Amino acid sequence: MLHTKFLVLFLLAITCKGILAQVPVRQEPHHKPVFENDYVRILDVHIKPGDTTQYHIHAAASVIVFFTKSIIGVQLMGQQATVPAEVLPGQTSFAAYDKKPVIHRVYNAGENLFHVMDIELVRSEPSVDSCTALKNKAETRINEKMVRVYKFDLGHQETFNLPAGSCAHLLICTAGETNSAGKKIKTGNYVFFNPGIQVSFNNTKPGHATCILLELK
Repeated sequence: MLHTKFLVLFLLAITCKGILAQVPVRQEPHHKPVFENDYVRILDVHIKPGDTTQYHIHAAASVIVFFTKSIIGVQLMGQQATVPAEVLPGQTSFAAYDKKPVIHRVYNAGENLFHVMDIELVRSEPSVDSCTALKNKAETRINEKMVRVYKFDLGHQETFNLPAGSCAHLLICTAGETNSAGKKIKTGNYVFFNPGIQVSFNNTKPGHATCILLELK
């Protein structure tokens, strides 16, 4: 009888530990909330070489933007870890976690710091008068119900003009440095623009700047 009680308590402790390990992504220590409004919640993620996050839950549609050349692996709870794969600066992806939440952990299998942003989309429906896609030099990377994601490069002294519209925008610099209204946006930094604002970006530094632009519908 004593052995049976001990076994039950042991199994209960293991189960509770597993439940407690499943934290919302914004509470996972490596995922630092740095900005939130009615459109987005930005989680800035840094994982050192050889380090692994806690198991955490993703439940909001998300755009993922990578800043470093890194080798990372992912392990879904209850499954084997994936074979580590390389990611590159400026790489982007979209995850429909709102439709299919996941519980996983991420590990850095490389030799350098892994830096990525997880941008959760807060809104559930786009605006009625959602803006049209940009048709200038921006390359469309993602087109989903709530967001379009563009990539554009700026050479030395080049300018990119963003017309006023009914969408909000989030600009993220993944290489070099760009300027807007006198504000410097360096690699790993971001700036948010409300709807109805016309914006210009330029590169005053030698070399190229690379930017990811989220058009939030």
